[in-house]
Amino acid sequence: MLIPSGLPVPIAGTDQYHEFHAHPEHQYLAGVAGPAGVLAFDPREGWSLFAPEPTPDERVWSGDGVSLEQLALHAGLEGAAPLAALGPWLERHRGEPVALLGNADLAAHPAGYGVERWSALELVIDQELSARLSEAVSAARRAKDVGELQRMRAAAAASATGHLLALRTARAGTSERRLQVELEAEFFRAGAERPAYGSIVGSGRNAAVLHVAPSSRELATGDLVLIDAGAECGGYASDVTRTFPVNARFDGAQRDLYELVLTVQQSAIKDARPGKEYRELHMEASLRMAAGLVDLGILRGDPAALVERDAHALFFPHGLGHMLGLSTHDAGGCLAGRTPSDRFGLKWLRADLPLEPGYVVTIEPGIYFIRALLEDPERRARYRDDVNWGRVDRMLEFGGIRIEDDVLITADGAEVLTAAIPSSIDAIEGLRKEALSA
Repeated sequence: MLIPSGLPVPIAGTDQYHEFHAHPEHQYLAGVAGPAGVLAFDPREGWSLFAPEPTPDERVWSGDGVSLEQLALHAGLEGAAPLAALGPWLERHRGEPVALLGNADLAAHPAGYGVERWSALELVIDQELSARLSEAVSAARRAKDVGELQRMRAAAAASATGHLLALRTARAGTSERRLQVELEAEFFRAGAERPAYGSIVGSGRNAAVLHVAPSSRELATGDLVLIDAGAECGGYASDVTRTFPVNARFDGAQRDLYELVLTVQQSAIKDARPGKEYRELHMEASLRMAAGLVDLGILRGDPAALVERDAHALFFPHGLGHMLGLSTHDAGGCLAGRTPSDRFGLKWLRADLPLEPGYVVTIEPGIYFIRALLEDPERRARYRDDVNWGRVDRMLEFGGIRIEDDVLITADGAEVLTAAIPSSIDAIEGLRKEALSA
């Protein structure tokens, strides 16, 4: 079995590289995350770790890096071998079937791993075995052990410092980009190694774009600001979203819709426990969302019938959340044998499995006024009688609201790892009032 970490990816037309992220299967099994590393297993020999050593020129420009002795210590092995030893190791296994996990670039670009010609080794990749073992690793990664949870708690704590800074400092005239920079700088100050993903900062109408990149747009009086950003510590991610007003208070529809999203989220967290199907949590959240939108005069009709028709997904198009760990959308979210739905209200659901102790999931309902959905003629026709289109048309510049927390499933319920970041209206308005009076 071979589990490569992956090769650095060059930025075409430059002498630069994209930021390196080791394949999570390599990091999970090897305990290290450097580029061009290969963890190998032979049932007769056990585990071996191969890693590149810096050339004299690389030492000049990039330093000595982590020694083989340090890598072995982190991997829990007696020793690690230089990458130059991988070719001879593979030669000893000439003609044998191989399971390839991790990054498949080893077979596509063997020279990057110091292997001259993959085809000459007569190694046959057993695709069925590779897939089966990868599924087994994904299943093992679902429940987090004590060490993993320690890193996830550290990531959540670092995320809290950044989000609290944003809540306390955002003002009209501040750009989305500046808010991103200050938020991420606070992550680093709190011990994060990097943001866990590209930070999302959307104000006003931009908050309706689910993965909007921060722009030069300045926050304006009356806007809502949606920030979806998390820190990464020890390779493990946090993933948090908060939405707050630029003003000192939520006003009118802002308050009504925020209360609805918060109620849906808190109900889902309360219901999260071992044995609970995540898809069921999503459907229950969808029903509560539909009922709330009916009460607010945005949807019309029976909430259960509206959910059956996916009318609620015009405003809540994504899933309730996903698994979290070494990846923001972590592996193992769909139980083996289950296939994703192509229904409008389910096709972006990233988790379909019964929850178990040790799982960490996000719970992140939202309401958005997305022009791409709400101005689509086919959807207008399909949901002609289900939506108060006159009111919706007046809210197309509203933006969106999402509230997201990282939730650990415990033996008898759930623990919110990101509870230090306030989400109640009273707490948020208290921080905003403090910010604007400073």
